[in-house]
Amino acid sequence: MKKLKANKSFCLLFFLALFGFSIGLFDNYRELWMNANNLSTTTISHVISISYIVTVFVLFYFTIKVTTNKLKWGICITLALNMMTGTALICLNHTEHTFLIKFLMFFNIAFSQLILASVYPLMMHIKKDDVLYTKKSFVESLFSKLGFLLVAILLGKTIFHTQINYNICLLLSIIFNFLALIVLLFLQMDTKKEEIFNMKKTICYFNNNKVLYFFLFVNFLGDMIWGAILGMPMLLLTENLHFSSNFASFFILGLGICSNILSMLVVKYFRFKNDHYNLLMKYGLRVILYVLLFITNSKFLLLITLVYLFLTDCPYSFIFSSYFINNIEEKYSLFLTTLKYCSSLLGKAIGTFFCGIVFHFEIRYFIIPTLIISIIHYLFAIALIGKRENIVKS
Repeated sequence: MKKLKANKSFCLLFFLALFGFSIGLFDNYRELWMNANNLSTTTISHVISISYIVTVFVLFYFTIKVTTNKLKWGICITLALNMMTGTALICLNHTEHTFLIKFLMFFNIAFSQLILASVYPLMMHIKKDDVLYTKKSFVESLFSKLGFLLVAILLGKTIFHTQINYNICLLLSIIFNFLALIVLLFLQMDTKKEEIFNMKKTICYFNNNKVLYFFLFVNFLGDMIWGAILGMPMLLLTENLHFSSNFASFFILGLGICSNILSMLVVKYFRFKNDHYNLLMKYGLRVILYVLLFITNSKFLLLITLVYLFLTDCPYSFIFSSYFINNIEEKYSLFLTTLKYCSSLLGKAIGTFFCGIVFHFEIRYFIIPTLIISIIHYLFAIALIGKRENIVKS
């Protein structure tokens, strides 16, 4: 406990490890829990979409009105509310109270997303350090995957006369949320004089650098595509491709790990100097696969497409983000990061909404929203690379 109090960076990473583990325990099975409680895929997609939109509004409020000195307590309160809604959902499992389930679930999702989004500004208050940021990303990803792996192994098995089902996953997630809350309470925050967020100056800065709006729009479209095809990945694999929940878990987890490894290899060995080639490798080939899916209506090709999507999730992420995040004035970098996260959530919300509408259609019709948006995204992405190159030259 002394180490927790003395070392703020360690305390924050320990909190993130516990919370990331709790996310891995249930977040990937959330849609299956709702489906087991007789919610249709369309309803599930609406719940997820609304929760993301709620998160965007609350996150804006946190960014503009809540100082980082008070952010710790904001996260603590959100964690407590997350546990309360989760506990209520456990009690409502397999009951007829579908309205309450939907209402509590969309808040539960929003609280989880809000906590994840709030860790970065909290970290910036403690220590502005690239090493800490790298550790944060690594710890969050690693422990989320470990939680996912544990459930993938235990799901369906009986331990101490209790079958491990989705409700038990939710219970375990709440327990680790509670442990994360205890660790966060030990985090000592320094009281610093903070510059009040000036919206007028920020808007003026963004208006003078309109390419940032363009960057956020391209980011928004990219996540809309992801939501349109993979807004409900476990349901897609279990219902449309008839995977078992265990196999679907190992499928997503294994490809996720491969994607992390591939991203490191790409940065070191397979990064093209011309970003148009990098764009083609990540997004261009995806568009080709979507066109082939529309033509062939093949489940096997859908599987190949999903494999490629999961494998290319992490690689080539530097195409847009690294330049704009690293070249903005420091006092606006946190706000740009928040806007990027919000645009991603908003894109996923709209994409997941479309996913729910076309989920039970034939494959060629299921892929139409993804195909249309991906073509638009690719054209705008080409234009964004051109704008960035012009800025660098000037």
